[in-house]
Amino acid sequence: MELNHIGITNKSAEQAIQFYQDFLGLEKTREILLSPELSEQLFSLSQELKVLVFEKPGIKIEVFISDFQHANPNLTHFGIMLDNFSEVTEKAQRSHVDLIIGKYKDKTVYFLKDFSGNLIEIKQKS
Repeated sequence: MELNHIGITNKSAEQAIQFYQDFLGLEKTREILLSPELSEQLFSLSQELKVLVFEKPGIKIEVFISDFQHANPNLTHFGIMLDNFSEVTEKAQRSHVDLIIGKYKDKTVYFLKDFSGNLIEIKQKS
């Protein structure tokens, strides 16, 4: 079995492009409009949905543009392995991207938060 893609919700196409393309460096490969009929069948949401697809080898993220609000607390997240961990964490601080650091005993966990509140756990690739 192999993961094909991740689907998330974002408030605006501009914020999605700013985070996933400009900040993380993924390529926007497609833009899709789901009809209200298909959106209803798949997600029980009878409205047209714009979907932006961002990719790099080994990762594909479908970003659904919607004003959906995350529950609080938001525990949903996905994790990525980075070749350039320290570069991304430094860039986050310069770019006003939330970098969340959790520490417990000898373990440290790092998350980024995109501009719509989605959580992305980041780790250094070995």
